[in-house]
Amino acid sequence: MTTAPAGPSSAPAGPSSPGEGPAEPPPTGADALRLLGGCLRGSAGLIALSVLGGLVYQLALISMPWIIERAVDRGIVGHDDGALRGWALAIVLAGIAAAGAEMVLGWFATVSGTLQGNRLYLALADRVSQLDARALVRFGEGDLGMRGTRDVDLVRIWLMGFGSFVTGVIGFVVMIVAIVRLDPLLAVVCLVCVPPLVWINTYWFPKRFGRANTALSAAHGSRADAVEELLSASAAVRGIGGEPALVRRHGARSAAVSEHTLTTARVSANWAALSPFVPAVALAAGLAFGGLAVLRGGMSVGGIVAFAGWMSMLVMWVGVLTLRLSQLSQAVTAARRLQEVLRLRPARPLAGEGGGALPRHGTLTATDVSAEVAGRTVLAPVTITARPGELVAVTGPMASGKTTLLRVLAGLAAPGTGTVHYGGLPLDEAPRDALHARIAFVPQRPVTISGTLAENLRLGAEFTDDELREACRVAALDDFVAGLPDGLATEVGERGSTLSGGQLQRLALARAVLRRPAVLLLDDVTSAVDAATERTVLERLRAWSQRTAVVCATHRPALLDAADHVVTLEPADGTTPETEEQVAHGG
Repeated sequence: MTTAPAGPSSAPAGPSSPGEGPAEPPPTGADALRLLGGCLRGSAGLIALSVLGGLVYQLALISMPWIIERAVDRGIVGHDDGALRGWALAIVLAGIAAAGAEMVLGWFATVSGTLQGNRLYLALADRVSQLDARALVRFGEGDLGMRGTRDVDLVRIWLMGFGSFVTGVIGFVVMIVAIVRLDPLLAVVCLVCVPPLVWINTYWFPKRFGRANTALSAAHGSRADAVEELLSASAAVRGIGGEPALVRRHGARSAAVSEHTLTTARVSANWAALSPFVPAVALAAGLAFGGLAVLRGGMSVGGIVAFAGWMSMLVMWVGVLTLRLSQLSQAVTAARRLQEVLRLRPARPLAGEGGGALPRHGTLTATDVSAEVAGRTVLAPVTITARPGELVAVTGPMASGKTTLLRVLAGLAAPGTGTVHYGGLPLDEAPRDALHARIAFVPQRPVTISGTLAENLRLGAEFTDDELREACRVAALDDFVAGLPDGLATEVGERGSTLSGGQLQRLALARAVLRRPAVLLLDDVTSAVDAATERTVLERLRAWSQRTAVVCATHRPALLDAADHVVTLEPADGTTPETEEQVAHGG
């Protein structure tokens, strides 16, 4: 499932990056609550069952002081052994009912929270995959990772506690009613503690906790970016002595996380301590007044025992409700951060949700497509056609838009002007999954996942080892794999650290070849290999691509000579190398 829980993605959205139109104001608390409400609606049935279990649990617990009151007054004080045994059995049955109901509450609360958390994560990943990289320019990779992990988890934890929060409020009210019925003076003592509890738990601490938690979430995102940069750039800057600067930046951001964590913890600790203190004072006062009433004969011994039991539960449930309210505050902060991504929309659709079926093979045609970033042209209008079996080379000076053109052809970036068709169907009307199954894009700087060569080739799909070896042969990676002691089971290392640049490029090419796309878009994938290896790749790729259109951005003479057609891009007005780099890699 790739849609968000009902509510979050339905909020009006707008672009917020340069070149994508006017920016929308950041999400508000109301936007965050709409997302949380959508999560509740998405698992309404499961949550209702958890609330039902919670109600039974509450009623069983609340009944125990009442049962104990009668056991004391009729059994112990009244010297009635039969009554004492009967009420003792009632306590056991109430305990069994409470235990069973708590299991029901926990089970359905966990299932509902887990399901909605997974759906929210998929919705976030789906939205990121739809967006042009420019729309995500203000989010670092680490920060996006924190939104997909920590923030989603905070929403999930709140959902898991929602049933106990609802039933806790109901139980709180029922206990106060029971105390009112027990004795008017004790009821006054109990009710006096309600206003300060409401003020503490709905205004004073939530306001401060919310501010502290917002700052903590931002600090976590900032540190995650520093970790990502430290891991990815460390090898590149180590040789010029730049690694200590990255380490110091990580240290500074980690210190900020520690500082905000301590601030949040102080607020949370004060909140958790002060909330139960108020009903504890009421309990002490109630025991004093109730004890005097017992001595004067105005209340039974069982009555004061019941009062003590209910007030003790009240203290316990104030602690639980305080926890749930703090979780709500955290979930609102997390939902606001998630909405910052979920509300984004590309200026033009990259690919549709419906449309006609894409043919297995077809011609890819781009007509007068161009692209802009922040009002600057990064790809001048160009027309290109790639037919099945053809090799089309795209060349041009630096920053003429070669990478941008390939991303537009792949449906990964929306063109500023012009149209792109595959098999006669506009890309912005094609289903995304079908589109990416037909048109494969291999970037110049491939990305690997943690795991083995086989896992990097399969990416979760079901391919046999023979199919993997054949794809490696086409990419001229077969001799390298055959020479490894563990073959396809060889670990690639963190970010492919055990592979050279040329091996990484050929691994990415093999990964695309394995899926047999109708169109293969290659961004200078032979730039890091020697001439002999490049000739081998070309020969095998041409033999393999009898029904596949191949479009390659390149400066290499061998590829230009082997191409059926060469498209030369003109320099775009106002374009700099950095501008096209932004389009390709998130700027």
